[in-house]
Order: sequence, then C-alpha cells, then structure tokens
Amino acid sequence: MPSHPVPRQRGSFERTRDHWWWREGWGPGTRYLTWHLTFEVATALHEAAQRAGEALRTVAGVDVVPVEWLHLTMTGVGHSGDLDPATLNEHVDSVFSAASHASIVPLVFDRLFIYQEGLCLSATSPGLQELRKLQGELVSAAGGPAPDPDEVFYPHVSLGYFSQEISEEALSDALELADLHQVVVVSPRLSLIELGRDDRMYTWRVVAQQELRS
Repeated sequence: MPSHPVPRQRGSFERTRDHWWWREGWGPGTRYLTWHLTFEVATALHEAAQRAGEALRTVAGVDVVPVEWLHLTMTGVGHSGDLDPATLNEHVDSVFSAASHASIVPLVFDRLFIYQEGLCLSATSPGLQELRKLQGELVSAAGGPAPDPDEVFYPHVSLGYFSQEISEEALSDALELADLHQVVVVSPRLSLIELGRDDRMYTWRVVAQQELRS
C-alpha cells in the first residue's frame, strides 16, 4: 500500500518570529551540556531532511538544519564546567544504565508541526517520555537543574528555524513540494553533547554516546 504525506499541524500563534534571540544565560561562545538523541546513521531521516531542505531554502528567513546537526532535545545538564569530571562520569554511567533498560525504539516521525520559531517532524516512541523523566531525576541527583513538573515534553526533530517573520504561504508551498512521508528510526544515539548556538546554528561536541536499539 502506498504511503501518504505526513499530516501538517500549526501551533497557536499569530505570526512567526526569529528563533535566534539569546535566552537567559546564553550569549556568543556559551557552551551547554545536554542530553540529545542524535542521528548519525539514520539514513531515512537524512533523506527526508535533505528533501525538505531543498524546498525550504526557497523560503526567505528559514535556516535549514544540515543533516549532521539533526537532533532531538532531551534533558539539559548545565553549563560546561558546572559538574566536576568525576560527578559527570558517574552521571553518564547512570544515564546509560537507565537507557539500556528503556524501550524507546522505533522512533516514528509521523507529523509535521509548524511552531512560532521553526518547523519540525514530531516523534512518537514507546518509552521516550519515561527515559526523559529518568534523565531529569538523574541530572538533579548529580547537582544539575531540577525537572520542571509543569513542563510538557514534545519530542521532535527540527528541520529549520526561522530567522525572521516568514511567509507562511511560501512555507506551505515548499512543504507541498517536499512531500514528506513517515520516517522510522531504529538506531538513534543517546548523546551527551557540549552544545553551542553561534552563527544561527546548533552545533556540538560529543562528550559521551550510546547507540539505542530495540
């Protein structure tokens, strides 16, 4: 049976806006330790992102995410240097141990979502919410920020960020052209990364990494 393009949803906002304003505690050169899922070997996701990127580059004000920087944000740990090396190593071991008992794959990307500062593929997973909850508890136990009980986790991979208010009509036309279908990822990597966001792009150095499988 042929697949169909993924459905598209729009968040509740009046108009799009620039994503790249500096959040509290951030500025040029800031580096932050955080847990992400990364997708170094997720060929199907790469192909979808490349197809989307070709279309999105026709829309003024969209910064396309290169395939090597595709990511699914999980849990912040703290600014670089906040945790001493021994504590950080113990934390990494505890998170990897928890992840080895979690069942988060396959990740299914089955919906396009347009939010105020970008657009993404939304993900569903059997155990991703529980893994993130455990990560938050382990980060707090290591001396990092405590989980926000009111925060809602919407797992997603952004395909592009807006650097200005954009034409949503042009964006819609580009997404029609991209013709994105459901993507399944079976081997993401759970990565502790040192993240920066200079030059209108999220980039990072991998500190520790573990491949996740069913």
